[in-house]
Amino acid sequence: MSRPLAWRLVAPLALCATLSACATGDAAVTLRAHGNEPFWSLEIGRVLRFSELGGRPLEGAVPEARTLDGVRRYTATVGGRLLEVAAAPRVCHDDMSGMPYPLAVSVAVDGRRLQGCGGDPAVLLRGAEWVVEDIDGGGIVDRSRVTLNFRADGRLDGRASCNRYTASYALSGEGLSVGRAASTLMACVPALMHQERRFLDVLQGVNRFEIGETGELRLIDASGRRIVARR
Repeated sequence: MSRPLAWRLVAPLALCATLSACATGDAAVTLRAHGNEPFWSLEIGRVLRFSELGGRPLEGAVPEARTLDGVRRYTATVGGRLLEVAAAPRVCHDDMSGMPYPLAVSVAVDGRRLQGCGGDPAVLLRGAEWVVEDIDGGGIVDRSRVTLNFRADGRLDGRASCNRYTASYALSGEGLSVGRAASTLMACVPALMHQERRFLDVLQGVNRFEIGETGELRLIDASGRRIVARR
């Protein structure tokens, strides 16, 4: 039996308090969104484009946006059909891919209300430093520090416990990948060196991420091992 909604919302994040912080990064596009069951897609940039699987695409001029309580709304008549769009700055997980998005988007059309996700997932990772609080269920050594900084240029860096590290990262439609890390070569006490090896081992196998209900970041590898961090 199919689920009527292919999305899930969690707690609002301060980093997406405005839609400008949740934009796709493409100057010509201010909003991209999609939904499942039924499949639909929306793009609002220089023009408004809306399509559903098996239906005739609609394209028209972008109406003036209205913002109320942080939710940006558009109302337009396109091809003789009324479209009402609402984009709210709340984390939305796509139930098909599991990918988190920074916007919960709804489209009202033909008496139906379609629900989905929008914006650029990268904005959920970038910004303030993440401080790791757990590595694969084992916590971290008292008074040690493990961090993650996702840079806009596709670089990930931080402290691995003893040494500094740097790696590349990339987002696709299905998940997150992290390249092999390079690190400095300082030696520390055995407990910190062991923790550093565990951290880097899990990190380089990461293939997806989640944002938890209290705003924590979860980096997860193919075997289910995870790194949990907070701002």
